[in-house]
Amino acid sequence: MSLTIYFSNKASLFKDAVVFCVTVATCTVLLTVACTASKPAAITTSPLPELIQLQPPAPLVLPPEPAAVASRERASERDPARAMSDAVPVRGQAAAVSMIASAADSALPGENLPFHGIIMQAAGRYEVDPYLVRAIIFAESGFNPRAKSKKGARGLMQLMPSTAKALGIRDIYDPKENIDGGVRYFRLLLDRFDGDVQLALAAYNAGSRHVRNYEGVPPFKATRRYIKKVLKFQEKFKLQAKAGFRRLA
Repeated sequence: MSLTIYFSNKASLFKDAVVFCVTVATCTVLLTVACTASKPAAITTSPLPELIQLQPPAPLVLPPEPAAVASRERASERDPARAMSDAVPVRGQAAAVSMIASAADSALPGENLPFHGIIMQAAGRYEVDPYLVRAIIFAESGFNPRAKSKKGARGLMQLMPSTAKALGIRDIYDPKENIDGGVRYFRLLLDRFDGDVQLALAAYNAGSRHVRNYEGVPPFKATRRYIKKVLKFQEKFKLQAKAGFRRLA
């Protein structure tokens, strides 16, 4: 009886020990699995969001030009005379009539130049420097459209009636016809003397025959004085125009 109880107790203790060992092993396995599963993931770095990344500056784009300015630029490219007439004001013909033909060499008209549009159109049409055309007119008539010389030359550019007739001018005193005919005639003289301005001026003043006979500028004091006067006026008109453009700018 006592042995039976003893062995029964031993079996119970062994059973408890086995259960304990199994329990401990199970807990160990579960704890290991739990620790492995809960291990924090490796920290990885990601690039900055697009919105906060530095972007290169956008290229500078100028605002479009106003239509009026653009059309004016295109018009000036097609017709330089129009661009000049927009920049310099024009005095009426009545003021030009008051100018006398015997103006002094140092005298020059004011900023409001007479017959500006007509001069620019004729100069552009026949490819003659407009300042030279204005200088010829000023030296010839002082901007008096009714001027008449003792020899019979008439109008702004002092055309002889025979020359005006050959040029197809119907009203020699009409500023537009006179200037257009005079510039066309001067263009013919430039072509005849290979673009030499001094020879063309000498021919305009003294006649082509004398220029050909002397093979250059004739030795006439009046003609040589006339050439110097016109060229001086040309330079003064150029300086006057540049000063005006600087003020406009």
